[in-house]
Amino acid sequence: SLGERRDEWQRIARGEADVVVGARSAIFCPLPNVGLVVVDEEHEGSYKQDQPAPRYHAREVAIARARATGATVILGSATPSVETFYKAEKGEYGFLPLRERALSRPLPSVEIVDLREGFKKNQPALFAPQLLEGITQRLEKREQTILFLNRRGFSMFLLCRDCGYTTRCPHCEVSLTYHQRSARLVCHHCNYERPAPDMCPKCGGNRLRPFGIGTEKIEEEIKKAFPTARVIRMDRDTTQEKNAHMKMLRQFRSGEADILIGTQMVAKGLDFAGVTLVGVISADTALNLPDFRASERAFQLLTQVAGRAGRGRKPGHVVVQSFNPEHESITAAAEHDYELFYKREIAFREELGYPPFARLANIIAQDEDERLPEVRLRALANRLENCDGLKVLGPAPCPLSRLRGKFRWHLLLKCTDGDALRGYVRKGMLSLSASDRSGMTIDLDPMSLL
Repeated sequence: SLGERRDEWQRIARGEADVVVGARSAIFCPLPNVGLVVVDEEHEGSYKQDQPAPRYHAREVAIARARATGATVILGSATPSVETFYKAEKGEYGFLPLRERALSRPLPSVEIVDLREGFKKNQPALFAPQLLEGITQRLEKREQTILFLNRRGFSMFLLCRDCGYTTRCPHCEVSLTYHQRSARLVCHHCNYERPAPDMCPKCGGNRLRPFGIGTEKIEEEIKKAFPTARVIRMDRDTTQEKNAHMKMLRQFRSGEADILIGTQMVAKGLDFAGVTLVGVISADTALNLPDFRASERAFQLLTQVAGRAGRGRKPGHVVVQSFNPEHESITAAAEHDYELFYKREIAFREELGYPPFARLANIIAQDEDERLPEVRLRALANRLENCDGLKVLGPAPCPLSRLRGKFRWHLLLKCTDGDALRGYVRKGMLSLSASDRSGMTIDLDPMSLL
């Protein structure tokens, strides 16, 4: 809570703490004499503060603070960000590789299952036979299973089989996620919600059905397939109460549950000796996003969740279900081969001029008037088009073109010189009137282009 956070902050300021463990904002804690900063899972996008302003990346703040105080920084990750590994490869950072697991445990075996085969045989299913067989064996042996799907809710949306109507958010350009347990439709961006209708609001038909899957749907199907299994579902919907996630993890660790179903909160940092099987329900959810980091995030997430299996004395196994089993992120993750992924990804980044070969600035304009974001960004783009060494992409509608009632466009700027990029952005923004700058946000080194 805020009060607890204030109490800890005061303890640190009084010099009563030698070690501070915390999330993103802990990098600003008032330690008087910092000698070591450890950024664990340094690749995590959540280290970037996007909302509210000021925007900052805790990893870069850690490096800047250590440089100012003479401290040492350790960036730790089994799947480093491409930018960090590039700097290590070039000698800008020191590199200390760990080539094996703690206690020399073997890495789990990984089996990739092509979901297209089921559709070819007219036998589509949520769970491949290999995964169902693996769960059955673990239940018989009293071993534990983690099932991962990075999408909460019961289904992605409701779809009318008669007229094609889909349930959409009135404030955002996204569909409403169906939550069956509460019988409600929820927008996971603005939190708008309403009761799920029984009949189609457009044609009045009664064939309004869920489409797509979420963790709630996985939980329901697993309980049908394994009625005696003890199941825990861990996502944002089930962990809203204070300390709820810790209670669930303690319950799973103590062996009071057989199967843990969850989103990315179960994919990393968990060390359960009883888990010998991990099932990735769909490896494709992160691959097809309109973002140059999509492949990197998919590889990192798959590698991290696979690492939950076989951390005890018994070997682990991972079943990865995918409609795109040949994708380089999936195959490299199956081989536990970061450097193979990196070699492919760094070549792609260099060819297209993305970080670490350029610095980016993503300028977003948003307004309730549909016309104004584009007009404002075109005016800015015109002022920047002749800047030396600057590449201007757009403006174009954001992938999430409407959010919380406002229309959104963005302008992407690329430059190999970070100082020059900041200067160009500053100069361009100052050339606009105050009204034209209204509703604009500047994201330097963006972690997402959505």
